[in-house]
Amino acid sequence: MFKSMVTNLMVEDVKETIDFYEDVLGFTLITSVPNKKDGFQFAIMSKDEFNLMVQERTNFIEEYPSLGIEKVQPSVSLYIQVDNLEELYLELKSKHKLLLDMHTTFYGLKEFAIVDNSGYVLTFTEFIAN
Repeated sequence: MFKSMVTNLMVEDVKETIDFYEDVLGFTLITSVPNKKDGFQFAIMSKDEFNLMVQERTNFIEEYPSLGIEKVQPSVSLYIQVDNLEELYLELKSKHKLLLDMHTTFYGLKEFAIVDNSGYVLTFTEFIAN
């Protein structure tokens, strides 16, 4: 039986990604694995009930050779449901560029989007019962 799913994003620079998620979104670093240089090859971060893993591109490809690419080119977006959309919108709008401003979708939800330091689209939404 499935229990949960945690996204593992391929990134060029794990430390830079940790900084983005901590500074912009308030995540906490749970654990990290150093690389052969002076950075990290892997990290797990958390905020509330949301967990996120990030892995350095070269290390990711060593583990999964079929994912071999020359440069990280995001091909997924993260759709994140929150409880405080308006508050989060005002906070992020004041400190980070929005990709999509707050809008109501054709399916009736309000949402907005930003892009993280690696180019991944983060769309935030809140379910509000009628």
